[in-house]
Amino acid sequence: MMIADRPRVELGTWPTPLVRARRLESHLGAGPLLIKRDDLSGFALAGSKTRPLEFLLGDAVAAGRDAIVVGGVPTSNFCQAAAVAARVVGLDCHIVLPGQPRSKLTANLAMALACGAQVTFSAGPRAELDERIQERAAQLIRAGCSAAAIPRGGANAVGTLGFCRAAQELAEQLSARGHDRARIVLAVGSGASIAGLLVGAHALARPWTLTGVSVSRPQAAMAAHLRALVSGSAELLDSAGPAPSVPELVQSPGGHREAGEPTADERSATELALQTEGLVLDPDYTARAFPTVLRQLAEEGPPVVFWHTGGLPSAISSYLRADLDPDATAATVAPPRQGTP
Repeated sequence: MMIADRPRVELGTWPTPLVRARRLESHLGAGPLLIKRDDLSGFALAGSKTRPLEFLLGDAVAAGRDAIVVGGVPTSNFCQAAAVAARVVGLDCHIVLPGQPRSKLTANLAMALACGAQVTFSAGPRAELDERIQERAAQLIRAGCSAAAIPRGGANAVGTLGFCRAAQELAEQLSARGHDRARIVLAVGSGASIAGLLVGAHALARPWTLTGVSVSRPQAAMAAHLRALVSGSAELLDSAGPAPSVPELVQSPGGHREAGEPTADERSATELALQTEGLVLDPDYTARAFPTVLRQLAEEGPPVVFWHTGGLPSAISSYLRADLDPDATAATVAPPRQGTP
C-alpha cells in the first residue's frame, strides 16, 4: 500500500524548511551544515511529533475510535502533541505517566491538561509504560470506550509513516540544492523517526547515511527495537525485497538517561546553536544529539543534515529553571531615571 493511501489527518505545515547554517559553519570553519527545521512544523509546538500523529490519529479516526491512550514522562513532547491532536480531531486522550503523582506541572503536561487529557500514574518505571498503556486501553474498552493504545513516542509501524513521507520531502529539498548524498543526524528516543526515514530512503534508493543518537534507551536495546520497527514499516508499505539494515546508532554523550544535568558538551553545543543560528535546543533530545553533529562536521564527505525535532516547551522550561546571575544582568538593567516611578 502506498503512503498516500493510508488514513491521515492534516495537522502540520509541510514542508518544513531546510536551511543552511552559515554562521555556525563560519564559526567552526567546517561545512556544509543543513538544518531540517521540524521545530517549525506549525502545530501546537509539537515539532516532529506532528508527523507520526497525522497517521496515528488518521488510523484511529478511520477505525471509529473515540479515544487514544498514550504514555511518557511528564516532559514528553509526544504526550502533549497527542493530547492537542486528539482534541482537534474530536477524540479523548488518556495519558499514562510512570511513578507517582507529582505536585509540579511541566509545560508539556499543563498543555495536555488544558486540552482535556486525563492522566493516570502507573506507579512503575518508565520501561513498563507500553504494557501499562495497553492495560489502560483495555480498561476503557471494558467500560464501553473504543480506545486505541499507542506506544511511547508513537513507535509502531503506523507511526513510522510520518517519517517515511518526510524522506520524500527531504529528498526533494536536497535535490533542489544539488545534493544527492547526505549524512543525517537526529536524536532517537522511541525510534519511529529514524525507522521511518530509513524505510523511506530505502524506497527512494537514496544514498544517505543516518546516524541516530540514542538518548533514552541503551544502544543495544534501541538497535533491537529499531529492527522490529523497520521490519513492520516495510511490511506495512509492501516494500519489495528485504527490509533495510538498522542505521548507525551512537549513545548520547551523557549515556542513556531519562533526565538529569546536561553534560559539558551538551551545554556548549546548546549555547553555540543559540548564539550562532538562533536554534533553541531542548535538554532531553536535540541538545544531546547536537555534539554528534559538530563531530561529523569535522569529517570529509557529503553535507550533514541535523534534523531539529523540536522540544520547545522543554527547552524554554530549562532556561526558566536556571539561576539568575547578578553579574550577567547588572550591565543590562539600567537604573530608573530621576522622577521615573
